[in-house]
Amino acid sequence: MEKKEKETITLLSLSHFFCHVAILTYPAILILIKDRFHANYETLGTVAGIYLFLFGAGSLPIGFIADKINKKHILRIYLLGMAVFSFMAAVSGNFYVFAVSVIFIGFVGSIYHPVGLSMMSFIGSDKLRAFAIHGIAGTLGVALSAGFAGMLGYFFGYNFPYLILGVIFLLLFILSYLLKIDVNDANINSLKDKDGPAYANKFDYNENVKGKRNSKIKIAINDFVKEFFHFNLILIFIAEFLNGFVFQGVFSFLPAYVGTQLKNYLFFHNQAAAAGGFFVTIALIVGVIFQYNSTRITKNYKPNKVFSFLILVSGIFLLISGFTHNILLFISILAFSAFNFSLNPISNLMISQNAHEKYRATAYGIFFFAGFGIGSVAAPIGGIIAQRFALHWIFVLFGFVMLLSFAISGVIKGGKYA
Repeated sequence: MEKKEKETITLLSLSHFFCHVAILTYPAILILIKDRFHANYETLGTVAGIYLFLFGAGSLPIGFIADKINKKHILRIYLLGMAVFSFMAAVSGNFYVFAVSVIFIGFVGSIYHPVGLSMMSFIGSDKLRAFAIHGIAGTLGVALSAGFAGMLGYFFGYNFPYLILGVIFLLLFILSYLLKIDVNDANINSLKDKDGPAYANKFDYNENVKGKRNSKIKIAINDFVKEFFHFNLILIFIAEFLNGFVFQGVFSFLPAYVGTQLKNYLFFHNQAAAAGGFFVTIALIVGVIFQYNSTRITKNYKPNKVFSFLILVSGIFLLISGFTHNILLFISILAFSAFNFSLNPISNLMISQNAHEKYRATAYGIFFFAGFGIGSVAAPIGGIIAQRFALHWIFVLFGFVMLLSFAISGVIKGGKYA
């Protein structure tokens, strides 16, 4: 890889890592927040649902915007915004201010994925390896968020993890001015290129039409629908909605569930928050290892087939985790993490294969909106189930949802965008 590509991957991977740490800090310290503010699971689940919805929903308009303007500037807005609202969460004195700060962290965090993934998709040297590095950074963020926030929160208070996050995002914002970022806004520049026929030949865009503004808008919409939407991509979006639904629901309550079940194992003595953070971190680190290996599998098997198989196995082990206890619960969570996180680089690769490059950021925006925006309803649903029934029924429900996703993913065909 060129030096510029390496520096781009470095900054984006760090941004991706801490994006997931910031988003999952809230569920990692859920028990501490519950005790500190005397809130019930329904209230906590509602807050999680709002900020997770914004985390996904915001990516939809950002995807369209990022296809039109310089992505480097948007990335810097994300880094600075995350620093500001992390500091606000750290200094908040009551639940309402804290909740609003967390909600805004979700909103600003929505900027990252359509921008970062779009920039990654234009890496010219070994794209799958670049996606794997970037995806592993995000998975590590998910994995270490439980230990990071759980341990810091246990020893220094619920707000201390957010203070550290504020400092880190501020440093990344400064770093974005020191590194050379490969923005690769070739599509934007081509719109302005005086060599019109080349653009017309590449994207089949009729530059001879010089009508009124509404005519141009109509042409743009027709071109977008023609070049963007096709059956394969729609199926991927639906599968990602279901996978994101499961992800949001599971990881909003996984540290609390595992912590209450394993709070007296090893060196923990009735310390649910610390135990949950520790055991979930181990499970997700296993997921990181398997995620890297999944990139090798796609070299021998079709990505759509691997994608479908991983969803099936993830669903089976998630169902098992809902009916087991103690060490068997931990083993089933280990297996679920291993197979579920292996989906990440494969799904990103499938989007790059099935989305027209002119609308790549838009595709990742819709993809992320499907999983994290619409899928965010899982958090309040999980809160209601946990409050009225029991925590373990959350995982039973989401296990069946994964099986539904498997049925849909089985229809996805192989091949690249034509």
